[in-house]
Amino acid sequence: MGRRVLVVDDEPLKRATLQIELGEHGYEVEVAGDAETARRLLDSHPVDVVVSDVRMPGMDGLELLSHVKKLHPETDVILMTAYGTIETAVLAIKRGAYDYIPKPFTTDQLLVKLEHLFASRGKTETANAAETFGRLVARSRAMKHLFQQLRRVAVTDRTVLLRGERGTGKELCAEAIHEHSLRAGKPLVRVRCRALTAEDQGHELFGQSGHDTHSLVHQPSRLELAQGGTLLLDDVQALSPAAQGELLRVIDAQEHAAQLRRGNGRPAVRFICTTTEDLRELAAAGRFNDDLCERLSGVSLVIPPLRERPEDIALLAEHFARKHVTLAAGRVVRLRPEALDELLRHAWPGNVRELEHVIQRALVACVGDEIRPEHILPLGPERAAPALPVCEIRPNLDKPLTDAVAEVEREMILNALRACHSNQAQAARRLGIPRTTLRDKMARYGIGSGPNPA
Repeated sequence: MGRRVLVVDDEPLKRATLQIELGEHGYEVEVAGDAETARRLLDSHPVDVVVSDVRMPGMDGLELLSHVKKLHPETDVILMTAYGTIETAVLAIKRGAYDYIPKPFTTDQLLVKLEHLFASRGKTETANAAETFGRLVARSRAMKHLFQQLRRVAVTDRTVLLRGERGTGKELCAEAIHEHSLRAGKPLVRVRCRALTAEDQGHELFGQSGHDTHSLVHQPSRLELAQGGTLLLDDVQALSPAAQGELLRVIDAQEHAAQLRRGNGRPAVRFICTTTEDLRELAAAGRFNDDLCERLSGVSLVIPPLRERPEDIALLAEHFARKHVTLAAGRVVRLRPEALDELLRHAWPGNVRELEHVIQRALVACVGDEIRPEHILPLGPERAAPALPVCEIRPNLDKPLTDAVAEVEREMILNALRACHSNQAQAARRLGIPRTTLRDKMARYGIGSGPNPA
């Protein structure tokens, strides 16, 4: 983790003092006498924290703050001011400042704030770090939990059922399980059950007599091809009743044979099945074999849809931009914040697969090094979000200013959370503040993180 600090102050003595004393505590410090110089330094190389005075000639500290949060959102800002009114502080925090420190202050006081900032950033970076499993990549807590489950089950020979909407990545999950299993060097045979007719399913899967009973050339079944490896049955709910019965028979036979072999009782084939439907509900409705449902549901994992994990959207978009870089003639293309806003507003009925197609289309459409909103729009129907209620500020003249500001701020946060269905990432964007700042304010005002914040 970096500890690069940029001190911006028009007082030469203060700049020099902070550069020396912060440097003695292990910080890499650069200085600038005005905001314009600071902007050039920020644009030339990354900085972890900007410590800036508010009152300076030309562009002031608040304007510099807005520039930093717009073009360098990963950089934190601490404002120094001799005019430490509550109005300035609230405005600074509202615009995304991490904190402010009133002048005069000692270097030790600033060091306390910096150490607290880096400590909290370390925890946030750990929680927000991207994680991969096979060809899957995610940042959300839900997907990281799923990765843990997939890793645990991968090293076993258990049958696995993966349930999720179309486009969520069920096949990639199955592929990752196989790659991390003891069968990794053996075949992974895929069968798209929905693509086979009821008559063909038995023949393709199990080698049962099909159309050509007079053929002299033996065509191995998918089950034979998967010997020692894994058989992936995609859309297992599409199997005919006859194929379901045969699959149940094969699983039972394998289990019986494994029990007879005792210590060396590995099944000849491992089964991973995917489905878009709840097999237990189908079985209860008489549309799926009860016993087969029980066998397949022993290890059942659900892949969350993309709309329930918006934290992954930016990460996946960047991942797909790198993956399909040839569509942009090899150029490194980045996503404009306004384009990301459009992606975050979309409902993603096609999930991750739809997002990948959108990024592919955008790479073809853009001619520069940025994906802008016009390159990704239209995105199709969006989720209907309730309009923000009109927030009428009626100050109570009997209250202190700090209490009145807090009351209005709390109401604005509640309105944003309600409009964004309690999605904190989207609410923070709507309010124009970092997500960490939103969380701090929610804790300060006693706002819960449930579906009905109050």
